[in-house]
Formats: sequence, structure tokens, C-alpha cells
Amino acid sequence: VLELGAGPGQVAAALADLGYDVVAVELVPAIAARARDLAAVPRAGTMTVLQGDFYEIELAGTFDVVCYWDGFGIGSDTDQRLLLQRVREWLAPGGHALIEVYTPWYWAWAAGRIMRMGRAVRQYDFDGRGNRMLDTWWSAEDPTFTVMQSLRCYAPADLALLLEGTGLHVVAVTPGGYYDAESGRYEAHAPLARAMSYVATLAAAS
Repeated sequence: VLELGAGPGQVAAALADLGYDVVAVELVPAIAARARDLAAVPRAGTMTVLQGDFYEIELAGTFDVVCYWDGFGIGSDTDQRLLLQRVREWLAPGGHALIEVYTPWYWAWAAGRIMRMGRAVRQYDFDGRGNRMLDTWWSAEDPTFTVMQSLRCYAPADLALLLEGTGLHVVAVTPGGYYDAESGRYEAHAPLARAMSYVATLAAAS
């Protein structure tokens, strides 16, 4: 398994506990170092952490599964196509990619919702022109300092168009969960028309 944007490595470690051999790629050196701490623990499978940019990193061999959680959509459509082309090159024959993709309809609905989490404040928003979800955090004590995540949202039909020329096609679309910011309730499974995101299972185009 190849995990892109692996963060501090919890998913990679869980997969290794299940007996899979996992290569985890993380861009930020300090976060990759935390993932290496998890990789140092004996597990049923292996866990290798590589610090680098997945647009540029060179990887040996191919993988049965390439996965990317909570990060697809950073940058432009051109950036996503480049990444998808690389994913195709990394897939072993018969392999699949699992990509979490954010939906435009949920984020358009959630725009303007504000949540307080201890001393942190979070606001959902949506850029309708760019079709991007905006997730902004700031401190209630210092609202002048903000951190924002912005991801391009793709409906499944949009994703199919994005995949043209990448060597990949959609095998399945699995809806994810739904968070109601007003009630604070999270549903782990939701119909696609309500889901915050979905997992696209991709395979090599024939």
C-alpha cells in the first residue's frame, strides 16, 4: 500500500498492524518525523515513511493500492491530473487507487457555519466560482491569525472528466459521512447527495 499525504501516520500504522506493507509519503518534515515514530513500533506488516513532495518523489516498484485521504483537491485541476498520472504509474497490474474527494453540494450547504472547539473557532465556507471548500480556523483569543484549508470539490461526473488522459477510470463511488454543524451530529454513512465526501475507487483504463 502507498499512502499519499500520510500526515503523522495513524492510517499507515493501522494498515501495517493488519499485515500490509505500507509506504507512507508526507511533505512536512516535522509531521513525517512523528510518522517515523509510529513506524519504529513492531507491527504485523512493514511501515516505511518517506518525507517528500508526491509530485516529485521517485518511488521504487509498484503498489496494489494507492490511497489519499483528506487532501485531494489542493491546487489546480492541472495539479490533480499530474498527481493522477503519477498514481497510474505507481499502480501494479490489477491494482486500485482509493481517493477521498470532497463534494461541492455539501460545502455549498455548509457555507457560513461557525463552530467553537475549546479556544479554537472554525468556519466552513465555499468558493462557488472556483468550486472549492474553505475550512478556516482561528484562535478565539487572537482572531487575527487564521489557518485555512482549501480543496477543489468534484462531483463524480466532474471527476470522470478530470480523469481523461490520466490512464485511470472510476470503478466505484462510495459516499462518506455527513456532519451537521448546527446540531454537532455526525453520521458516518450518508446518501451521496448529502455526503461531505466520497471515496472514488480508480483502476487503470483498459
